[in-house]
Parts: sequence; structure tokens; C-alpha cells
Amino acid sequence: MHQFRAIRRVMNQVPVNDTPFEGQISFARSTVSSVVAWGRRNLGLCIGVFVPTLLSAAYYAFLATPQYVSEAEFVVRGQHARPSPILTGLLEGGGGAATEDTYVVQAYVTSRDAAQLLMRTQNLKKVYNTPVADALARFPNFYSGHTFEHFYRYYKKHITAELDTNTGVSILRVRTFNPSDSQRVARALLRSAENLVNDMNTRQRANTIAASSRELQSALNKLAAVNQKIDAYRNEIAMLDPTKQSQPILKDIASLQTMLVTTRVELAQLQRSTPHSPLIEVHKRRITALEIEIKKAEEKITGSDMSFVPKVSGYDDLIFQRTLLEKEVIAADSALATAKLQADRQLLYLDEVTQPNLPDYATYPHAISDIAVVFAATFSMYLMIVLLIGGAREHKLT
Repeated sequence: MHQFRAIRRVMNQVPVNDTPFEGQISFARSTVSSVVAWGRRNLGLCIGVFVPTLLSAAYYAFLATPQYVSEAEFVVRGQHARPSPILTGLLEGGGGAATEDTYVVQAYVTSRDAAQLLMRTQNLKKVYNTPVADALARFPNFYSGHTFEHFYRYYKKHITAELDTNTGVSILRVRTFNPSDSQRVARALLRSAENLVNDMNTRQRANTIAASSRELQSALNKLAAVNQKIDAYRNEIAMLDPTKQSQPILKDIASLQTMLVTTRVELAQLQRSTPHSPLIEVHKRRITALEIEIKKAEEKITGSDMSFVPKVSGYDDLIFQRTLLEKEVIAADSALATAKLQADRQLLYLDEVTQPNLPDYATYPHAISDIAVVFAATFSMYLMIVLLIGGAREHKLT
């Protein structure tokens, strides 16, 4: 207010002569007087609205550092199980066929892991702490901390990844104070995203095949155990294959029984035709000998623990177990081959639709819109304060 009074005194002390500029001087005096009077009446508006707006305009005009944005487009492709027709219709109606893997990649490029990787490989802190940047835009600055979490908040404002639901293409944007830095960081992010997709493929393949591999290995272990039991059983009974080794004995018994039947028939004929033939005693002794031999042979097959029957029964049981396990091994091996084929079909691929560009001009800051925001915000606050004060005065008067 003292400045306004001084200006007014100076204007009043200017001598007025009858010159061609007398009208202009009078107009200037009246204009200054009007401005001073308006400023006195609206001092709060000037301090609360115009001063911040002018300061922001001065910052964007003389101090703000240009910031360059490098863009890259990519898409994550993969072959998954087909959803139901209803779900497919909903996805198509939504305008895109983006999978959850796309969102995983987007979340990664804006994650703490990606920020730490860029700090190690691309010296990202130096990119944003360059002397070229102004004090408000760089990191760290006077109003932010110096920890990694503070840097991560700053990181998420300058590196973004969005999905275009109409095309299914993800857009990566990297903003720095130098065009080449923006392009370099964007390329590093795409490489790290591709490595992430490769790691996801490796884990997914391992998880898909692991269960089938365990089943196959379990079946093979059981089969090996049964084979060991068969070997031990063969050593115990001192036979390679009781079933096959019993076949000759069975054939001998069949031959002896055939001879016994023949001899009995011959004996019967002799007894009818020549009852006093000396051959009758010979045939009787032969029948007795054949019966004794048949009984001995049958005892080898049945009748005791040393016979073939328990040996063949135990051996057949082990062979049956081995046959079942062999089928189980074949089924597990087929399941493993199917799992490998399915894992190969479910591999993900990160395709770069467009490479990170080298920006030609600065995209940030948006000076006009930011100044308008400052003006709108301060003017809104001013109006709220004026309304509150006016309401309080009216309440006091009533």
C-alpha cells in the first residue's frame, strides 16, 4: 500500500503543461489511480490469486526445464486355453483380447524391481539428478526425501505403462530431461520386460512338466522295485521261470497218463480174450509202475511247499504286478509328452510393435494448462474464503 501511495504522489507531482501529451499523461494518471484503488479494494484477490499465478507463469517461462518423452508399443502374445463362448463375447465386447500376462508386464515396468534394476544398469538416479534440471523438477529436491521410497514415487510419475483396450497394445512412456536418456531407459525397460517374460516361460514350463515327471519317476521306481523282487524270487526258488519250467513235467504226466490208459485197455483185452496169458501180469506191473511215476510227477506239481504250484502262483503274482506297472509307466510317459507339448504351446512372447523413439521436442511441462490450474485452484480457494467470511458476517449480524 505504501508503494501505491508513492506512485500516486509521483504522478501528482508531474507538472502539467499544455503539450500534445497532456491528454496521455492525464489518462495514465487516471489509469494508475484506478488500478491502485482496485488493488486496495481487492488486496486479498491480488495476494491469493494473482501473485501465485504470476509466480507460476514466471517459473514456466524462465526456470522450468524441458522434459522429453520416449514412447514404445509392445504386446504380450501367448496361446492359452480357450475360454467359454460367453466369456469370449464379453472380452470382444470390451474391445480387446488382453491377457493377464500383459498386466503383469505393465506392473513390472513400474515396479520397485524395475526401478532398482535401472538404478544399477542405467544409473537412473543420475538421469534425474542432472544439473540441467531445475530445482523443482529434479530428484532429489527441497520438498522430497532422499530414500528409495521417495525416488520410487518420483519414478512412477515419470515412467508409465498403459493398455489400449481397443487394440490390446501396451504403451510405455519414459520421461527424462534428455531425449537420448529417455530412449535409452525405454530400451532397457523393454529388455528387462522381455527377460521377465522368458523367466515366466521357464517357471511355467517347469511347473507344467514337474507333476508329470514326478508321476513317471514314481512309476519307474515302483517298476524297478518289482523287478528286484522278481530277481530275488528267482534266486529263492532257483528257477528262471517256474511256469515255463513246469511245462515239461506236465507233458511227462500227460504222456504217462496216455501210456497208463493204453496199458489198461490192453490189459482188459487180454483178460477177455486170453484170461490165462502170462502178459496179464506184465501189464499189471506196468500199470503199477506208471501210476507210481504219475504220482511222483504230480507231487512235483502239487502237494507240498516245494512243488511248482506255490512257486508258479508267487511268480505269476509278481509278473502281474510288473505288467500293471509297465502300463502305468507307458501312461505316465504319454502324459509327460502331452505336458511338454502343452507347455510349448503356452509360451509367452513380448513383441515390440514400435521401438522407443528419440523425441524431437519437449512434451513437458504443460505451461499453459498448469498455469490455468494454478489460477483455477487459487481462485476457487479465494471464493470459498470470501463466501465463508461473508456467511460468518451475516450470521453475526443476525
